[in-house]
Amino acid sequence: MDERTLKERLRLGEDSTTELKSVAHDGFEFTSKLQQTIAKEIAAFANSGGGLLIVGAEDDGTPTGTGTAKQTDKLVQQLSAICQTQVHPALFCTITKVLIDDKVLLLMEVPAWSPNRPYSAGSKFYLRDGSSAREASRDELVRMLQSQAVHLDEQPARGAVRADLDEGEIGRFLHRVYPHSTRDPTAYLRALKCLENDQPTVTGILFFGMDPQRFFPDARITAVRFPGPGISATMQDKKEIAGTVFRQIEAAQRFLQDHVPIRSAIVGFERKDRGIPEIVLREALHNALAHRDYNAASQVRIFVYSDRVEIINPGLLLNRLTIDSIKLGGITQRRNPAMSALIARNAGSENVGLGMPLMFEQMKAARLPEPEIDLSGGHFRLVLRWEAPEAAA
Repeated sequence: MDERTLKERLRLGEDSTTELKSVAHDGFEFTSKLQQTIAKEIAAFANSGGGLLIVGAEDDGTPTGTGTAKQTDKLVQQLSAICQTQVHPALFCTITKVLIDDKVLLLMEVPAWSPNRPYSAGSKFYLRDGSSAREASRDELVRMLQSQAVHLDEQPARGAVRADLDEGEIGRFLHRVYPHSTRDPTAYLRALKCLENDQPTVTGILFFGMDPQRFFPDARITAVRFPGPGISATMQDKKEIAGTVFRQIEAAQRFLQDHVPIRSAIVGFERKDRGIPEIVLREALHNALAHRDYNAASQVRIFVYSDRVEIINPGLLLNRLTIDSIKLGGITQRRNPAMSALIARNAGSENVGLGMPLMFEQMKAARLPEPEIDLSGGHFRLVLRWEAPEAAA
């Protein structure tokens, strides 16, 4: 948000998408009572299409600031803690420092949609009604629960316009997937859930955006090659991979090809493959990018060690899924169905939820250890092991 737009928003005051909070009268701290109020406002925004909380401004829009740099940093930490401990379920909100008339303000953007709605604060559920939060009625709660059929990846990306899409990238994809079609690209973008009317969706920005990380800073991959079997300060290689999801897949595949052993060895009279089958690595990478939680403040991580690959993506399994059920396959409950479909179309495969069983089958066929799955800390960790070089010596 530029300075002019923010000043105009301050001058207009509170409304259904804007809340102003002053801390100048409380020693630039959040009192316990104010923390409870803020939690209520955050929950109300999260249940009502999102909003902007501006800390450091009076009710009339006058900027009074957030105190010293130390006080401001403490307020940032407290805001983050409120989202994690006083709003249920925990919610990630972007917090930005801005300078207006020599006063530092904190802008907290509450996302317009989240798969975890409805949100509560202090055991109550709230909605934004005009310029204030009110407790939601039973019927409103029911409607919120029913609206969960709408997915994050199909929602308009806040602040995005059609010009933020790379027409060249769109053209290359359509030519690859629909080589004989002469239809207007806009019709395809709408059918693929990349446009909502004329506004790019989350999927549209992540797959065809000129600069996807401007809208989703953590929609990226960190890939690291460690020399031994554990994390160390020494790294043989490290890549920060950004850009569209398609370009991230290409770059991550090259990284894995460079660092995952694929040679074979003869042990006795038996040939053993030390490397992980390429199809397994491809499916694991596709799953991580298709099913990660794009609201989370964390990137996908790829760690290659001397004996294994770990691919870690933010987001646990959805409500009715278990580790056993995803091993069986054919499960169609997806966090990002539009994104999953695009990745499958680009890869020329059917999107039927068989990626995980395929990985188990291929690892077994290669006589490699079964993939390991760990769910902890809000992340999905997939571990793929191969026989260490010294074991075959």
